[in-house]
Amino acid sequence: MADETGARDASVGVRLAPWLPALLAVLVGIGFARFAYTPLLPLLVERSWVSAPQAAFAGAANLAGYLVGALLAQALAGRRERGVILNAALALAVVSLAACAAPLGALWLSAFRFLAGVAGGLVMVLGPSAILSRTPPEAKSRVSGLVFAGVGIGVVLSGALLPALATLGLVATWLALAGMALLLTAIAWRRWPDGAGAPVGGEMPRSAPVAIALLVLAYATDGAGFIPHTLFLSDFVARGLGRGEAAGGLAWTAFGIGALVGAPLCGLVATRIGAGRALVGALFVKALAVALPLLSTAAAAIWLSALVVGALTPGMVALAAGLTARLASGPAQARLFGTMTIAFAVAQAAGAYALSALFAASGSHLPLFAAGAAVLAVGGVAAIGAVRMLGRGRASGDCCRGRP
Repeated sequence: MADETGARDASVGVRLAPWLPALLAVLVGIGFARFAYTPLLPLLVERSWVSAPQAAFAGAANLAGYLVGALLAQALAGRRERGVILNAALALAVVSLAACAAPLGALWLSAFRFLAGVAGGLVMVLGPSAILSRTPPEAKSRVSGLVFAGVGIGVVLSGALLPALATLGLVATWLALAGMALLLTAIAWRRWPDGAGAPVGGEMPRSAPVAIALLVLAYATDGAGFIPHTLFLSDFVARGLGRGEAAGGLAWTAFGIGALVGAPLCGLVATRIGAGRALVGALFVKALAVALPLLSTAAAAIWLSALVVGALTPGMVALAAGLTARLASGPAQARLFGTMTIAFAVAQAAGAYALSALFAASGSHLPLFAAGAAVLAVGGVAAIGAVRMLGRGRASGDCCRGRP
């Protein structure tokens, strides 16, 4: 009986191994290194570590680093040492979080927020693709949803714990965050499959270059469209609406709850209706959710907006990753998802700096939500065109495997 139990436990361990390190990597590289900054932004300002514009531009520096990390990942995607590269990225995230505990001014903070972004970009491109390349086609959307749930876990933990930890001081808060990241990195360290993500055959469909371009554009708009929530939401509630740090933390927790369930839910929806159709719907729903604070700033409206945008933040990534895995395989899938991630990162970084400048000039958060919603609506239109073209290509037999 004991032998049977041990064999069953070993079987479970083997079954978890393919996606567990990617989930932990996304949790550290994106959930902590990227999104934990949002609930800390108003605290950094109120405790005079940096000014409000400096805090916003430090957040934008993280997104610029994400672009650099995505570019590096694209160049390194074909290497067999991908597990080593991912571990190095996780270590960089830990060091960056720990360095932010030193109150040495805006330049110091921006530099290490930039490096945290580099780590996140490497993780986002290399981690999930290493797992999806070894996942059966019928399970790709579901596994993608599981992996990107790491974003939501990180957001929930940061939203729930960091405001409370901040009562001990910002130094202790940053160090606690780095400590949690270090623990998760240690768990993931030896769990990457041998030769993680090593290239295998596969090529892109040759008949749909315009469709692919529209798909890349649609995904890029999400990079700019969600910035009002992912960078400014807590500050909007805490300082813009005058409701204090606790209310800002609650709004971010609502975002995190959505993010926690969003990726698995989007994965299930994509399995039923196709990742392409799900992507179109997600962009339009997200546009409406980003625009909701323009219609009402009641607590319920803010929480609903945060919940939906939170769900569709990792959900959108899961849909894009699952869709690229159906359109291509092997190195071609890595290149396509890498290209989409780079476009996303360019739009994210440019949008962050543009919206930070708009916020500094206007002193109001509301124009940021209007801009984000408009950009997402444009992405929805582009996604409609991409999905229709890919559907025609599938009908002609030279586009993609399975429903786009």
